Amino acid sequence: MDEFSRTIVERAKALVQRAEACTNEQAVKQSLILPFLAFLGYDVFDPSEVAPEHHADFSEKYQNKVDYAILRAGEAVIGIEAKGPGSAMRDDRGQLKSYFNAVRTIKLGILTNGIVWQCFADSDEPNMMDDAPFLIFDLAKIAEGQIDQPVASGIADLRKSVFDPQNIGAEARRKLLLQSFMKSLRSWRDAPPDELVRLLLDRAGHEGKKTSKIVDESRDLVRIAFGAVIDNEILNRVGLADRSVIRVDEAPSPPIEAAVATVDSIETTEAEMAAYQYALRRLAFLVKDETEYAAISDIRYQDYKTTFRVFYKRPNAGGLFNLKENRDGTLTFDFPVLDGQTITTAQISDIDKPLIESFRLRVAGK
Repeated sequence: MDEFSRTIVERAKALVQRAEACTNEQAVKQSLILPFLAFLGYDVFDPSEVAPEHHADFSEKYQNKVDYAILRAGEAVIGIEAKGPGSAMRDDRGQLKSYFNAVRTIKLGILTNGIVWQCFADSDEPNMMDDAPFLIFDLAKIAEGQIDQPVASGIADLRKSVFDPQNIGAEARRKLLLQSFMKSLRSWRDAPPDELVRLLLDRAGHEGKKTSKIVDESRDLVRIAFGAVIDNEILNRVGLADRSVIRVDEAPSPPIEAAVATVDSIETTEAEMAAYQYALRRLAFLVKDETEYAAISDIRYQDYKTTFRVFYKRPNAGGLFNLKENRDGTLTFDFPVLDGQTITTAQISDIDKPLIESFRLRVAGK
């Protein structure tokens, strides 16, 4: 996480704590929106730069205004529509769209309740606000350390010192395309389409007709390959891709020396390895600071005859969770440092909360 991302996380934490006391729209404006605009470098006390209740009237009959307009050389370039806490913002885009259309100099429209920010441009037609936001960020999630590079970059581009009204439309198109590409790639990862399977078969040098049977037989291999590439990239990120893991026979309180012995009769299952790799991937995104991030490289696993253990540094004193596979296809996770908390689930994402809690306790030496 770079310095700017860390700064965003710290500011988000402060605003999220403050949000609990915001019970109406005016409180949201004063305590959440204006402080965040100030964080972006705008002078919220100068009405020639941040103008409240800015008008945009089609005529005397059809009058419109926006909660805040950010001005440059006396012309509005950003319009901000504020909503109260808990508002369903999707239903309130019409008002912002009308303002966007009325003010010919507007290049960016923002709809926010102070915590969730939706940013719109006119990437398709000038002064016609896009239906879909090109950037959405949630300060509550950011406060938990959930900020990726595209979001951090998007927020950075909103700063007064770098905001470029003339290029925001092109940037919005780029971000919307990126979102579309990512959606397609996720879909391909989960259910590779026929055309993708055939393309990869071509690249692999497959000769002869690619019948429906061959495509269907190859689909799972494509899905596994997708997952393997993603896993390898993340393991590389935490410095584990080329490290071997260990399998040991189970024994009560084995010493460290015994933990390096391998037992060929123990076979690590696909579900066990998937759980181990999931823990590495999720922790890489859930951790909040560099110390925790670096500690991920000390996570290992041991495969016993009756259980599978993922641990931090020490097999016994550093256990993160023990895993057992059930006959009905579910998995049971036991978290020893959380007073033996147990979760039985078919959705591995259910372990995120106890996983990060266990990891932080182990890194803290508990």
